[in-house]
Amino acid sequence: MIPAGKDNKTQDAEFERLSDEWSVVLAGQSAELAAVSGTTEQEFLDIGGRLQDFYQRGLGISGLASEMVGEVAGDQVIGTMQGLGEMLDDMGHYVNRAQNEIEVSADTLREILGLLAKVSDPLSGFKKVNKVLRMLGISTKIESARLGQSAAGFDTLASDVGELSVQVNDKAAIILKRKEELARTIEQTLTGVLNSGAQQHDQVVAILDRTRGSMQALSEINTRCSSSVAAVSAVSDEVYRSIGDVVMSMQAHDIVRQQIEHVDEALRDLKQGLSTGSAGADTTAAVCELQIAQLRHAEEELDVAVTTIIDSLREVARKQSGLSAQTTSMAGMADQTGGSFFSEMEKDISVVSDALLESSKVNQALCLAMATVAQTVGEIATFVGDIEKIGEEIKLIALNAQIKSAYTGDEGAALGVLAEAIQRLSIDAIDHTGAVSHTLQGIIAVTDRLNEGVSAEASGLESEVRGMVQTLSGLLQTLRQVNDTLQHSLRSMDGSVTQLSCDIEHVVAGITVHRKVSQVLETAIRDLAGIVAQARKLAPASPGAGNLDQLTQRYTMQSERRIHESLKAGGAREASARPLTVAAAPPPAASEDDLGGNVELF
Repeated sequence: MIPAGKDNKTQDAEFERLSDEWSVVLAGQSAELAAVSGTTEQEFLDIGGRLQDFYQRGLGISGLASEMVGEVAGDQVIGTMQGLGEMLDDMGHYVNRAQNEIEVSADTLREILGLLAKVSDPLSGFKKVNKVLRMLGISTKIESARLGQSAAGFDTLASDVGELSVQVNDKAAIILKRKEELARTIEQTLTGVLNSGAQQHDQVVAILDRTRGSMQALSEINTRCSSSVAAVSAVSDEVYRSIGDVVMSMQAHDIVRQQIEHVDEALRDLKQGLSTGSAGADTTAAVCELQIAQLRHAEEELDVAVTTIIDSLREVARKQSGLSAQTTSMAGMADQTGGSFFSEMEKDISVVSDALLESSKVNQALCLAMATVAQTVGEIATFVGDIEKIGEEIKLIALNAQIKSAYTGDEGAALGVLAEAIQRLSIDAIDHTGAVSHTLQGIIAVTDRLNEGVSAEASGLESEVRGMVQTLSGLLQTLRQVNDTLQHSLRSMDGSVTQLSCDIEHVVAGITVHRKVSQVLETAIRDLAGIVAQARKLAPASPGAGNLDQLTQRYTMQSERRIHESLKAGGAREASARPLTVAAAPPPAASEDDLGGNVELF
């Protein structure tokens, strides 16, 4: 067993030896802490210098989003939408009227075709009349030759009847030819008009339905845009708050820096105490335990502050990217295929305009067809009138022949019979011309009625089409201007958002201060923990061991005092063995017009 006096001497020698080692460690860590508390300042100042730029650019993006929303929901677009709605109604009425007119015209043309078919029978009767007249003419010549001088003049009658029969045949052939040409023209018109009209009607109706759907979508977009101004403003407020979080976290750095400086001062004072002999093992252990707790708290606070800075800056980029996507959606610029919403509407309306103009051409084609019908029927009527006149001449010739045969006596009885037959044929010819003329009068009546209606309708529709096309051109020009403006704004916004995100990521990637500080603090904590372990072997912890009250004089923050009080209450060993979490006093709140007093950014 070692005598008590000798044991005290050994312990004193051990403390003297360790105090020299501790002084070296304390001096080294004091220097490291002093260095790290000073070198971090510039990095935080650099971050603060970029905040003003980020904030102003964020405001610019939000302002551009507001302008875009206002453009889509503005009076110009609303007025254009109303005009387009009215034009859709007008175009719907137009295509329905045009289709009805085409159907009426087609029915009338079919009716004309039916009437023309009725002309075939009377025309075939002319062939029979011509054949019989020629036979009677030959018979008259034969009978005249048999009678000789007493039948003088009947040869002339026979020649006149022959010539007239040839004229009847020629006129009938011309009528038949004109009738067939007219029938072909009407059939071609029917085929072209019906096919073209049906295709245009279906095409326009489909486009109008699609355009009405686009109008409904545009109306919904305007409704969303009208209520989205607050959303855009909210994003700006959130960006402002995120920037404010960064500033507040930078103020936390100042608090951490002061805490590290206070630890540095405590370590220098402890080293001085060891040198002068005023600090024993128990005081050394207590002071080191307290500084370990302070350093761990500082490390935690700095890590939270830097993490908040990084997250807040990335949140700014995320908010602006989300605002860009939201504005694009609200503006309705992209459809399912990625094309331009307004461009698709412009294409559809341009197709409608072309279809309306083509519809006007269809009506003009109907007018031309009606004019052709009227002209051809007029020509046919002229030839029918000629045949009717020929019939009257034949009738007159036959009457004169009958009178002359009566003067001839019994010898001229045969010529009288021939003259009477010729007279009956002339009556048949006149009857045939009457039937044809009656049919032609029906065609002329139908043609005049249709031609008058189609001409008036075509003139009105053509004028209406010109007005609609002119109005549509103005509306399309407005949409085109809106589209171009929005496209330019979107490109500008996308470029600004992309560049802002890249710049923020570049700044975030360069934030390494917390890792460098953490390495220094962890080394200091490890070295101080080693001193505590050695000191506690010489002076185990006991209530009231190590007077720490003098340290409270340099505290400037509530968090430091709380850590001090916690250790003073007897938690020193636990504090040195594990991280100590102490609720820090909240930093001063930023007012609405300020982001904090310690960092001047705005």
